[in-house]
Amino acid sequence: MSNHLASVQLLMQELGPTTPEIDAIIQSDEASWAIQFSDESIIIIDWADAPPRLVISATLGRPAEESRLAVYRTMLSYNLLWKDTGGVKAALAGPMGDVILLVDLYADQLYEAELRTVLLNFVQLALVWSSYVTNQDGATADVPLAVDNMHLRA
Repeated sequence: MSNHLASVQLLMQELGPTTPEIDAIIQSDEASWAIQFSDESIIIIDWADAPPRLVISATLGRPAEESRLAVYRTMLSYNLLWKDTGGVKAALAGPMGDVILLVDLYADQLYEAELRTVLLNFVQLALVWSSYVTNQDGATADVPLAVDNMHLRA
């Protein structure tokens, strides 16, 4: 186990008790965690070694067939704004899969306060995106590009 990963495991143990918005942190293996928030949102955190970082992700759901093209276009446009979004990206889990929101948090940024801020902001951003992606009534939902405070970090 790398020193970075050992530090991350310690951070995860400290994060839950110091963050009231977190209901549970479940470690599924040596380098993966699921975090459930009080609003029942769940994000997944995976450790990656090269370069050393956490990959934080949230499953947003699948767009309805009639809105799929618009959602995919919005995702691609959003990905181009990486400088403005703190590196948050949107992706697909397969050709007809769920939309995934993800961001990398590099080892040199792994401090408890920074991780807490990123996680809380990321889960809020995921809620906005999920609402947009899964809009079931066919109406045009608010495009996540217009969300204020899109930056993840303080």
